[in-house]
Amino acid sequence: MEYDRMLAELFQEEDRAREMAHKLIGLAEQSREAATIERESLLAFLRGPMERHFCYEESAIFPHLEDHGLGEEVQVACKQHAAIRDAARALAEAPQEEDVAHVIVHVAKLMLHHTNFEGDYIYPELTHEEWRELMKATVRQGA
Repeated sequence: MEYDRMLAELFQEEDRAREMAHKLIGLAEQSREAATIERESLLAFLRGPMERHFCYEESAIFPHLEDHGLGEEVQVACKQHAAIRDAARALAEAPQEEDVAHVIVHVAKLMLHHTNFEGDYIYPELTHEEWRELMKATVRQGA
């Protein structure tokens, strides 16, 4: 059952990113100021939970997905991780007084694009049992 919990947590992290992205885009549509106010919470999310999620995928999940013949999809996902990291850096480096709503929307769209890509092109490629076995393998390797 531990493996099912691990798998659920992995997918819940993706859901959290998707929910945050929708929220940020909605805020930006209401007002640029409302989106800009979310700058620090977005950065905290990107530097904390999202970065841990990316590192886990890159070190533990992606090598196994490549073994399942998903090398091209993994390459795309890694490029998306890099783009999100770059956008997060741009957001962090923007002057504090700058209107960063456009950068926040850019990050949010990258997160949506990425979570949709994984949900559409990676996650369905493995059965539930294959995902459970992958979770077991990550535990065995100490990820």
